[in-house]
Amino acid sequence: MKQLLPTLILILTCFSPNSIHGENNPASSAVVNPTIGVAGDFGTWTVTYRCGSKGLQTDGAIRVQLPDSWHAGDRNSANPLQATNPRADHFVSARCTRPGVLLETVVEGESDNLLVKSSRTGLDGRNERYVFVVRVRLLKGELKSGDTIDVIYGDTSSGGRGMRAAIISTQPEPILLAEDTATSGNFQLLGNLPTLESRSGPAAELQLIARSQAVLGQGAELKIAVTDSNANPVSSFRSRLHLELIQGEADFPAQIEVNLENGWGSVEFNPRKVGILRFKASTNGGLLKARSNPVKVEESPGEYKIFWGDLHSHSRYSWDGVGRDPFVYARHVSGLDFYTMTDHSIQPSEGSPRGLGPHVWDDYKLLAESHNDPPEFVTLHAYECSFGSPYGHHNVYFRDQPGPLLSPDQVTLPELWEALNAGTALTIPHHTGKFPAPIHWDVHDEELRRNLEIYSAHGHSEYYDPDHPLAFEQSDFTSPSKSLKQPQYAQDAWRAGLTLSTVASSDDHRAQPGQPHWGLTAVKAPHLTRTEVFDALYARRTYGTTGVRTLLAFSINGRTGGEDVLVRNTPELRVEAHGYNEIEQVEILRYCKSDGGFQVIFSFSPQALDFSWSNLDWSFREDSIYYVRLRETGEVRGRISMAWSSPIWARRNDK
Repeated sequence: MKQLLPTLILILTCFSPNSIHGENNPASSAVVNPTIGVAGDFGTWTVTYRCGSKGLQTDGAIRVQLPDSWHAGDRNSANPLQATNPRADHFVSARCTRPGVLLETVVEGESDNLLVKSSRTGLDGRNERYVFVVRVRLLKGELKSGDTIDVIYGDTSSGGRGMRAAIISTQPEPILLAEDTATSGNFQLLGNLPTLESRSGPAAELQLIARSQAVLGQGAELKIAVTDSNANPVSSFRSRLHLELIQGEADFPAQIEVNLENGWGSVEFNPRKVGILRFKASTNGGLLKARSNPVKVEESPGEYKIFWGDLHSHSRYSWDGVGRDPFVYARHVSGLDFYTMTDHSIQPSEGSPRGLGPHVWDDYKLLAESHNDPPEFVTLHAYECSFGSPYGHHNVYFRDQPGPLLSPDQVTLPELWEALNAGTALTIPHHTGKFPAPIHWDVHDEELRRNLEIYSAHGHSEYYDPDHPLAFEQSDFTSPSKSLKQPQYAQDAWRAGLTLSTVASSDDHRAQPGQPHWGLTAVKAPHLTRTEVFDALYARRTYGTTGVRTLLAFSINGRTGGEDVLVRNTPELRVEAHGYNEIEQVEILRYCKSDGGFQVIFSFSPQALDFSWSNLDWSFREDSIYYVRLRETGEVRGRISMAWSSPIWARRNDK
């Protein structure tokens, strides 16, 4: 296995005019105390600026910018850093050591919203969601060399809870601080910048993940991950792990002393019986418990294997994202087989670099390339191109080498398709039931658009139903949203004649892809390589789930999801499913013109982990579209668990 290259860390120092330039103030310095926080916990952090030899005159000022990650809050928003309400959370204030000096503290671009979705310009020239700059100005008096200003993030003196630390765990990241000693409005960035680090909280969840298929008598790997309440991998976790079987037969250690330096590890097992294998484990004296996904044990490798991945995820390269290590998280914490980082492409304006543009494209490609490690873990080159109406948001994927980086500022969707090569690139639309409106399915390229994201953390786009438990209205992923009463859902696309298979992905914005409630794609491929994952997407050998690794096989006359089948008389339908939880409901839906819409033609309530069924559709009479919808009992992280097969297009053949 090749060694992965370290994630690149890029600190932008592009200074906008009349913002940060001028002469240094010799010996000016800054420190922060404390230098560490616990991810998601409230606390107080003080950035102390010490004046250099020039001091700071009346109307002089400093500007301070914490790392972006330290402002990431709930629902993909920024926490509302503010300097106006000392009794509220995230209050920032300032004080200085010299008596008689009056200070003014302002959060530039302060917002009254609890969920801050707007962008602000930082000291490094970026205009992004998680950028906050605090300005402290001397209204009266002056500071001498050696005097200090304390900028207090999370001042609790009036009753607030403080400021919430970065919700994701991070390596030490720089705090930016600039000074204006000449009262000219021009700021000079200090060197020797202090850093803040966010560490994971206590262990809150245990995960067990294995490849969905294993071969009798051949060793396999059961991955273990321990995370805190914010899904961060817990560092230096030590405990005794108790492992046992729920179903099947295998050789494995029943007790293991685990020492997880980074929050993840693995255990070897050897299947001894053909069938379904399921594990369960406990640790920390039984406080943490987990069950594995179902593993299908076969006598010999089949033509196709099931591989799981997250096709839609963001990081710090997006203007509305944070986090630096999505590939490491995807592989080791989420246990994915493949992963694509899809940050927003954008054409940066002059002097204001932001988002995924040409200025970082080479670094971006290098990250994906350096983490590609078949057959253990596969990455695809990709990005997101977020068009407005009538096209919708699309992710762009490449089979092998990356193609052109284009943004919606430069091209329309048809022009994007014109720039891509069929067979070496794909585009997949997402959250079509949410925005923009309207999306027109008649704008289509059958070679470059072959899949549709039916579910993500935003909610499902299967059909219009605002009361559904997975509707956008019920999601706590982002700002409160509404389902659009427009013909732009998966069922509408299929009715319009588009042959699109189903995928599901997270749309995570914190470099934490592959979480078990935000959407995963299953692909059927001969081997785990970049080209074969891409080819599976192109061939529509896919299905999507809410994040659980449900094994779902659907066929008609031997043809599987994503395929066409010619039916002479009566189609034979087969469904086989193996759930993470018990399977609560299995529905087979059909569309034909005579029905007038999609209808449930068979429905089952197995109330069992495993389900197998076959029968004839005696009511088949004309060209039809079939797919399977499955729901499991219980919830995963507060969401119901579902799976959607890809459709099968049954064409009537009377010859």
